[in-house]
Amino acid sequence: MDEVVREVELESDAERAWRAITEESELSEWIGGEVEIELEPGGEITVSGDDGDRSGFVESVDEGWSLSFWWSEEGQESSRVELEVIDQPAHEGCVVRVTESRPLAGLEQELSDITACAAV
Repeated sequence: MDEVVREVELESDAERAWRAITEESELSEWIGGEVEIELEPGGEITVSGDDGDRSGFVESVDEGWSLSFWWSEEGQESSRVELEVIDQPAHEGCVVRVTESRPLAGLEQELSDITACAAV
């Protein structure tokens, strides 16, 4: 599975960080395009940006702590994005972890391997 993980340390509390990743205008700054999102499982997400448009659906919302969604550009493979707010009690501030993965890539490879073996 392809996966990219990034963490950003913020000098704000977890509540403020949560707003930064869930309010459309602020999430737009993180993602780099105009965002519309319905913050509930099954809700839609659309992102319109200079590098193209993406759309998808919200997988899960753990209020105040994590948000995950699937998205893709038209005709492209979907990826899963998880945004997590991690409180740092020993430090001032918190961490936002962004994980983008392509779990379907592993399934595609397995299917390709099975198909190749069956053809032999």
